[in-house]
Amino acid sequence: MAGEVQAAWVAAGASLTVSAISLLASIWTNVRADRNQAAQNATARSLAELESRLSRENDAAKAKQDYEYEARKRLYAELYPLAYQLQMTSLSALHRIMNLALAAREGHLAAGDDNWLTGRDPYYFTNTLHSLLAPLAVYELMTRKLTSLDLRLDRDLHLIQLVARKAYSGMRSDYDLVAPRYPSIALGPDHRRYEPPEIRPDAMPGEGAQRWVWRQGLYSGQISQAVDVLLKAEKNSIRALTYAEFAKALGGADLRAHDPPAGATEHAMWRSLRPLSDVFRDFHPARRPVTWRILLAQGACYRAIVAAQAGLSTPADVLAAARFTGAKDRAEFDWIGDGSLSIPPALSGAIDFAAERDSAFTTADLYLERTFSGFGEFYGAG
Repeated sequence: MAGEVQAAWVAAGASLTVSAISLLASIWTNVRADRNQAAQNATARSLAELESRLSRENDAAKAKQDYEYEARKRLYAELYPLAYQLQMTSLSALHRIMNLALAAREGHLAAGDDNWLTGRDPYYFTNTLHSLLAPLAVYELMTRKLTSLDLRLDRDLHLIQLVARKAYSGMRSDYDLVAPRYPSIALGPDHRRYEPPEIRPDAMPGEGAQRWVWRQGLYSGQISQAVDVLLKAEKNSIRALTYAEFAKALGGADLRAHDPPAGATEHAMWRSLRPLSDVFRDFHPARRPVTWRILLAQGACYRAIVAAQAGLSTPADVLAAARFTGAKDRAEFDWIGDGSLSIPPALSGAIDFAAERDSAFTTADLYLERTFSGFGEFYGAG
């Protein structure tokens, strides 16, 4: 009897143990199932979030691609024709600067009736002003379009625009170009400084005094007024006047005259161009060394614009091609030559013109390099 009871207890214990194990296994299975389901849910949520993010990124990339495509089309349609005009007018201005150097070198800016700028025929003077203003006018047209265009989409075009802006501001950089950041310039005895009066003298100062008494650059507003003379509205566009159109609009008026012409249009043009006319009135690099620095600084910019559109691959290559230092054609911009015809007798021996010529070339290179430095910082190296 006792044995039967013991066996029953053992059987009952075994049954309870099996039941407990089964319960624990069931609980563990359920726990694992819950964990697996949670993991699956988390994975599903992650996949959904990833798909959503990728979709948003794809949408953003497509929107950016569409924007850039349309923006590039507008950029090329609006600015590339002007970039070509800028190249052509830059070449013209560059050749005129070279021609002024030639004129001084060969004595054609000396006193007398044969002076190209002051002679009886105003053609050379008028053409000089147009040649120097034309690239600035094209830059102005480019600038007016930039409010609706994104230049960051075309690095080469952006560089050209920046250099053109530097050429534009060069005309008002007379005080800047004699600052200590550039080679020093001896304007006259007793360490004369460039300090022209606010109002130009009624009478032209002597040859030596012109170096520091005569204003050799323009104010920003005067540049704007002069440039505006060259802009012509046509239907829904504005363009720069050719020389023939410019001369026709002047109606034969001599911009060198002290009294304005009678016609209303000619009078308005004469007044707007008067400050620039005064800069080049009786111009000679020996008498206006600061103006000559301005012209060489602009010349360096124009060389860069031409080089940038000639297929050079990097800004560094463009800068190297634009510098006067080491340039094969540097002699074309030398206004002195052997000095026999170029240096005004009244200034002979008073100034080291050879040193002044070389410092002007160095100043022009430094002026341009400052622009390229800012461009490199914007886009990085290369």
